[in-house]
Amino acid sequence: MSTIFCHNCGQPNADIARICRYCGVALASNSQSAPRPPADYAPPPQSDFTGLPLWATDPPPAPVLPFAPPHAPAHFRCLHCQSTLPPIIAKRISTAGWVVFFTLLIACFPLCFIGLFMKEEYRMCSWCRGAIV
Repeated sequence: MSTIFCHNCGQPNADIARICRYCGVALASNSQSAPRPPADYAPPPQSDFTGLPLWATDPPPAPVLPFAPPHAPAHFRCLHCQSTLPPIIAKRISTAGWVVFFTLLIACFPLCFIGLFMKEEYRMCSWCRGAIV
């Protein structure tokens, strides 16, 4: 594959290109003679003045630290399966929330949903899903 040089900016382009990929000017067709770059044409530098490639002068990337999962407290152990994995903390409607729900259901129906917002946390084993008290 040969190259065609742009008559506007002098940059090399593939011979199948119709427009210059650097400046966007229409290139001369293959039947016309395309001007060649000047004799003193040199491609853009690929290295800095120290002789090193430009990519070699970039600072090194930051080291990647391995992922470490959080450790369970040393005193935790499931009563059912003896697992030491950290427990799962979930929420559920508390007993007081159910009492408020049914009381307001009887006394004032439109406000009964307030009791459903009263939640409590509970813990369960992440391995066997057993309740932890």
